[in-house]
Amino acid sequence: MSLRRFVISICISAMGVAALARHAHADDAAGSLGGGGTAHGDISKTAGETDRISLDLDEGATLQLTFHAAFVASLALTDPDGTPLDLAFPGGSRLRTNLPVQKTGTYELAIASTDGSQGLYTVIAKQKWARALAIQGTGEQIVGVPMPANSRLGCVVGASQGASGLPQVAQLEDPDGASILAAAIEPRGRVARLAPTATAAAGVYHLTIAPTDGSSGWSGRVTRFVPRVAPTSLRITNGLDEISFRADGVGSFFAHRCASCHGWAASYGGVRRYARVALGRMAGGSMPPGGGLAPSDLGLVKGWISTGMKP
Repeated sequence: MSLRRFVISICISAMGVAALARHAHADDAAGSLGGGGTAHGDISKTAGETDRISLDLDEGATLQLTFHAAFVASLALTDPDGTPLDLAFPGGSRLRTNLPVQKTGTYELAIASTDGSQGLYTVIAKQKWARALAIQGTGEQIVGVPMPANSRLGCVVGASQGASGLPQVAQLEDPDGASILAAAIEPRGRVARLAPTATAAAGVYHLTIAPTDGSSGWSGRVTRFVPRVAPTSLRITNGLDEISFRADGVGSFFAHRCASCHGWAASYGGVRRYARVALGRMAGGSMPPGGGLAPSDLGLVKGWISTGMKP
């Protein structure tokens, strides 16, 4: 195993360093994407190697998770309590999913190879917030609104058709139950409007809507104004194991899939000479005729090239 396998080039928070220390496997890597961003890593042929990426997510958001790899991967996501979440991912090289975030806290994504193949991977995690939320009710109602930190919350609510009572925004409370409004917001005409109001802490804010007659119906919308957060960029590459032309199946792959059209594909010297050009055509789908290469095939060729094209 080369010396660079033991050098982990990674920019991570103190949380990421602590996560790395918890796992004894020498080739595991770990880091934090914070509230979201892009992570580039690799999984080698070392049995059991597992990389772990943490995410700090807020209740009420949606996690948009994209994964692609040059090998057949397994993914496991756990919530802040360590409970596994269903990604509906039986194993493969690509995943794109949206998951509602039920709890605020640190989530962990674990990445491993399912069959001992190796290669590079990319994780893109984005925390998305629905801007507008429809609300409606009859009589006094308390509406819970999950909010991220340093955001603003606004509301427009109107009387239902034929209602005799007019709605008012009676109160807005922060996650600790402290009142934010100095006084109830009375309707103008048949509509009451809460101007965008600062929500400094993350958590569920409670908005009380109360019609003036105590029983009339109302409907409206809550609007969340969420600031853009700069995405984190994370690299947790340990380095891949050297791949052999003969021992790891590169030679047999080229002989089986390419030699019928290209004489150079039957020998180590020929493949070494044309490997980079062939990889470009394979990735573009023009080689072999009809395509049909699995991501693991491309990953094998990429890995062989990137680790020195050993005999």
